Amino acid sequence: MDVHSREDEIRTRLADITGPEPDGPERALVGGLIRSFLAKTPVGVDRLAELLRGGTPGEIRNHAHGLKGSASNLGADTLAAIFAEIERAARDGRVPDPDLTLGRVGAELARVEAALEKLAPLLRVTI
Repeated sequence: MDVHSREDEIRTRLADITGPEPDGPERALVGGLIRSFLAKTPVGVDRLAELLRGGTPGEIRNHAHGLKGSASNLGADTLAAIFAEIERAARDGRVPDPDLTLGRVGAELARVEAALEKLAPLLRVTI
């Protein structure tokens, strides 16, 4: 899946939230969601890295669950699916390979960030 597909995923979800023609308050809401995601998710991924290298499966599960929700809220479905895999593995008592997992997360997060940067002006939101 390419960046364009990420844009489509995200645009579809945001349209579910605001409708096809968001007004000023709806654009402000979307801008806030995007800004929050861009500010908090990299920090959350850093914490996930720490947990994958030394946390318990329960800690990993809970943290991955939160990241999954954040990605889902924005329509970053592929990223949410990766976090869901991590959550499932931890729920089963397995700690996923940190390097492989973080490589996948980092690559997908970069695609989502690029899609959000392209979409923001089209949606007339400030990030």
